[in-house]
Amino acid sequence: MDISHTIAHHILDHDLGVTLGSFHLPITAHTLTMLGVSIVLFVVAVLLSVRGKSLIARLLNTLGEEYVAFMRDGIVVPAVGKEGIAFLPYFCTLFLFILFSNLAGLIPQMKTITSNISVTGGLALCSGGLIVYAGIKTHGLWGFIKSFVPGGTPWWLIPLMFPLEVISLIIRVCVLAIRLFANMLSGHMVLLSLLLIIFIIGQMSKMAGVGAAFPAMGLEIFMTFLELLVAFLQAYVFTLLTSIYVGLVVHSH
Repeated sequence: MDISHTIAHHILDHDLGVTLGSFHLPITAHTLTMLGVSIVLFVVAVLLSVRGKSLIARLLNTLGEEYVAFMRDGIVVPAVGKEGIAFLPYFCTLFLFILFSNLAGLIPQMKTITSNISVTGGLALCSGGLIVYAGIKTHGLWGFIKSFVPGGTPWWLIPLMFPLEVISLIIRVCVLAIRLFANMLSGHMVLLSLLLIIFIIGQMSKMAGVGAAFPAMGLEIFMTFLELLVAFLQAYVFTLLTSIYVGLVVHSH
């Protein structure tokens, strides 16, 4: 068994080779998974918003309302203030998209698209765009630019402080992308490695493999539940950090 090839097959993206006439369509396993996650997210949003008198409809409505209330009162308002309510739809969508993307890798034949730096980079750029938009909307373009220089800064330090503050904002956006990518990639690789241990032991000795594989199976089950926790935690942390960064530009001093 080629362990490196097996891990790379499950972790790395692969072109599906779809062509339309003489044109090659850039459809990969990750883009297909992202499309599936988007469709599921759309269906969930529709189900949570549909009004009805049936028990299931009322339960779904209550679930949707509790989710929005949690995002508003637990993340957005504490970090941004009442000004953040205007951006609540973005935060609600962001959390669910990251969560579903994280969980997709636990489904057979699906990929963890958040282990792709291009995906997490795109999400971070969207959050970065929201941060800039929130700053400009709150303070105006010139006020947002002036917010990069702390009040009371001597004039001769402004040429040094301004680029440092701009770089600091860029670093925050980069950190959003890298931490989500690194956590999901490493967690998925650990799960695959533990799963491969079971098959390796079984190939080495059938008799020894039956008994020796049980600890590995138990550890695999434990890591799977841990990965579920990490999927929720990473979606929460990404959303929370984005709201904190938005709050910093909205309430800049």
